Amino acid sequence: MNIFTLFLICAFGFYFTVMRNINAEDNIILRQPPLEEINPKISQNIIDNKPKIQIAILLDSSNSMDGLIEQTRTQIWSVINAVSKVTKNGEIPAFEVSLYHYGNNSLPSTEGFNRMLNQLTTDLDIVSENLFSIQTNGGQEYAGWVINSAVNELNWSNDNGNFRAIFIAGNEPFNQGNILWERAINLASSKDIIINTIYCGEAENAESNLWARGADLGKGSYFNINQNQRIVDIPTPYDESIKELNQDLNDTYIPYGEQGIVSYERQRQQDINAFSSPTPTAGLNRAITKTTPNYNTDSWDLVEAIASNTVTLNDIDKQTLPENLRSLTTNELQNIVNEMIEKREKIKQEITELSQKRRQFIDDNKPILDNNLTLENLMIDTLYNQLKAKGFSIN
Repeated sequence: MNIFTLFLICAFGFYFTVMRNINAEDNIILRQPPLEEINPKISQNIIDNKPKIQIAILLDSSNSMDGLIEQTRTQIWSVINAVSKVTKNGEIPAFEVSLYHYGNNSLPSTEGFNRMLNQLTTDLDIVSENLFSIQTNGGQEYAGWVINSAVNELNWSNDNGNFRAIFIAGNEPFNQGNILWERAINLASSKDIIINTIYCGEAENAESNLWARGADLGKGSYFNINQNQRIVDIPTPYDESIKELNQDLNDTYIPYGEQGIVSYERQRQQDINAFSSPTPTAGLNRAITKTTPNYNTDSWDLVEAIASNTVTLNDIDKQTLPENLRSLTTNELQNIVNEMIEKREKIKQEITELSQKRRQFIDDNKPILDNNLTLENLMIDTLYNQLKAKGFSIN
């Protein structure tokens, strides 16, 4: 064998070795499992075709708006409970809420004195936490700018069958700022986002007329409310039992994952915030919310995650569990989760039954008021009407 022939053999050997390795790598890539096999939760999100209700709440947080923010903090749970009665084609929709505040000198002027506090989310504890983080401060109230921000920054659904709405509240002229309110609302309308306006000032003046025009152009509703309206709170014989059951319900949650402990502590803090409210009803309504499908905890609570098939016990890192559960076998942990699922359902049923009795007691003892135009009442009535027009049903 001469040198030239040896060279050709080596060259061809090298070539086939390289090609075999490349093909092997290609085959590895081709054999990679699909995304849904790698992460079942991603698969669930991909195939999730549930209808959606998406709401962005834009609150003026200038000095004079403490009353409005307090109303929102205390009444948001009753609004959420009202939405829990909504279905579409027999399905319970996913309910997502975003929160902005604007008109506050603590926010950069280059951003129009407005700030997104959270993206559209089903995590209602994050929404509550952000509501309680708002501190009022004087500033320029640019309604057009904050509407434009919400339309452009939020992850709105592209499905025309879903419901999308903005509620913007304030007490200053609607036409302030460099971004024209008409342009911002037209942009919202092009994406089928309804604009509802809430004016917290004198009912009959030029400013209120502009807020009304904003709702008209945005195909929504206009409200005029007294942000300092006294909230009528009617104690009932069932309140203390609901409060105690809420604590029992909290004891059924098992945090897991990177954000488990943080979310677990957030839940408890938001209970404290609600029950410490000047309106005790806020805490009771929050407890009732926790019995509804709108209160979604499967991203951090192992009990809900297992019950909804979001994860399996083999998916989780046991080191992210509470310390007393980390050394348990999978079977032992499954037994505890099953026990908590059963216990939770029983507690939820008890709270639901008591809440119905409480509702009847309130209806029977409610005083007749000349003006009860609070944020809660107006938002619920408006949402029901607008959701019906979109094909949703109120049960």
